[in-house]
Amino acid sequence: MKQKLLHLIWRLAYLTKFSPKSKQEAFYHLSLLTEKLPRYTHGKFQFPFGEIRYVDIKSLKYQYLEIFIEERYDFQMTTPQPSPLDGREQATPPKEAKVKSPIIFDCGGNIGLSVTWFKQRYPQSCITVFEADPNIGNVLAQNIANMKLDNVTLIRKAVWIKNGMIGFSSDGADSGRIDLWGPHPSRGAGRGGVEAIRLADYINQPIDLLKLDIEGAEFAVIQDLCETGKISHVKCFICEVHGRGHDKSLLADMLKLLEKHGFSFTFAHARSAPFLIGEPDPSPFPNASDGKFLLHLYAWQRG
Repeated sequence: MKQKLLHLIWRLAYLTKFSPKSKQEAFYHLSLLTEKLPRYTHGKFQFPFGEIRYVDIKSLKYQYLEIFIEERYDFQMTTPQPSPLDGREQATPPKEAKVKSPIIFDCGGNIGLSVTWFKQRYPQSCITVFEADPNIGNVLAQNIANMKLDNVTLIRKAVWIKNGMIGFSSDGADSGRIDLWGPHPSRGAGRGGVEAIRLADYINQPIDLLKLDIEGAEFAVIQDLCETGKISHVKCFICEVHGRGHDKSLLADMLKLLEKHGFSFTFAHARSAPFLIGEPDPSPFPNASDGKFLLHLYAWQRG
């Protein structure tokens, strides 16, 4: 009964164009808009924390769910500090030292919801955000400016393993990607070249969090970080892993590399993903109908 009453109040607020006051109400308004508005249409949405420009209402809804409601990018800003032996056989438990200004690399920033959440959660953070899609990069830049986010550096280039121009397909939403598997099949997506950077060249100091959402390029990028030794600068990272075709064997290789370089890891939010680019990979399981998958990899340096 209470939930029904809340939904009634939220619907009235939506119909009378009152801004949502809570995360749950904002998600409810987004759900109503998703049913009403066509996809791949630009617009603005008033969140409790401010106005955000978007490029696709469905992408905005699910990004908000993952980032603000489920808080998938949350991490503990502490580092273990060694404690000296006090005459006993074992040392006392290490103390935790607060990281006041975490350094965050956001690879695949899209329209900036992740950057906005990072700055709300960690106000003194220093963020470098990468976005390859030229049109979405424009919206990202506007949102950073409109939200008055300080200590944020925007690099409008694709994250890759070398510098230079590279083929890129845009779907007009949140699945633009480097052309590793041919052109994007959805809605006659635009293709073109974008400038790419070697991420390893940018990591020359400790990174508290590396976030990777780069639509399949993560395997090569993480391998390059390991081979160059730059992975040692990364304290922890969160990566959306895209599994399809030969990528499945790459996942095992990547995990072996991470373990070799002193990382522990775990997974969350794993699901079958038949919508991913690539040949269908039908399975005999109705609840996981395709062998292609998406999962979130969480990794951190041991000790």
